[in-house]
Amino acid sequence: MANLSERLIEYLGQGPAADWTGIIAPDATYDNLAETLTGRDAVIERLFAMTPFATNVWERLEVLGPGRDAIILRGAPPAGGEGRTFVLTFRTKGEMVTAIGQQFFGLPKVVSSAMKMDDALRSRFDRALAQGCPMYLTYVDRAGRPQMSLRGSLLTLGPDSLGMWARAATGIPGAVAENPHVALMYRDPEARATYSLTGRARIATDEATRNRIWDAMPRPEQRHDFAHLGTAIVIDLDKVAGQAGYTATGPVDPVNLVREG
Repeated sequence: MANLSERLIEYLGQGPAADWTGIIAPDATYDNLAETLTGRDAVIERLFAMTPFATNVWERLEVLGPGRDAIILRGAPPAGGEGRTFVLTFRTKGEMVTAIGQQFFGLPKVVSSAMKMDDALRSRFDRALAQGCPMYLTYVDRAGRPQMSLRGSLLTLGPDSLGMWARAATGIPGAVAENPHVALMYRDPEARATYSLTGRARIATDEATRNRIWDAMPRPEQRHDFAHLGTAIVIDLDKVAGQAGYTATGPVDPVNLVREG
């Protein structure tokens, strides 16, 4: 008789046609990034919904560490196939599965498109501070060391650029004058929205842009610099990648915006 690992691989190959009721415990659980399900029927239903049986070749992984007492199977695309697959961790008792953990294997592939943030994405960045999600900025200081700071003044100037106000006490203007390359991060933990951005920063020398950035800043940020002693900075974006959320089925509305040329 095949051992449990072999039976699981066989069952995964058969998909819904296999008799899963004979291998899943009545009180089994199913965990993934977004949810925990309890009970055989709910587990089997989710397993069918989540696992791409028809397009994957399953193999056992030899994994050391906390999961070494579990059966860990990875679904790999067939020869020549593409796409994101799963790793399933099966906790067992005797010949029955008592718990299944599901995680993604590899990063999702998102087709790139032209650097043009839509209104929803621009609104998210513009309201970042008000929504309790100030963005992080990473730059290289004049000594060549990476620095990171929270920026409440960031706003979108157009579909492919950001603006920000750097107070006089910061070293950001001098740093970007020597090395314009910057990176930014937006994270909304409640929605599980995450975006990473890269671009090139430059000091805005014209009064119109300087005033536009100042006027659009949230009031709490303006209160730090009543005298307008800071520097207006424009960031020309080269890449914006991320998603508006994360569910059991993966990223929500993923984007991969890339500046051409």
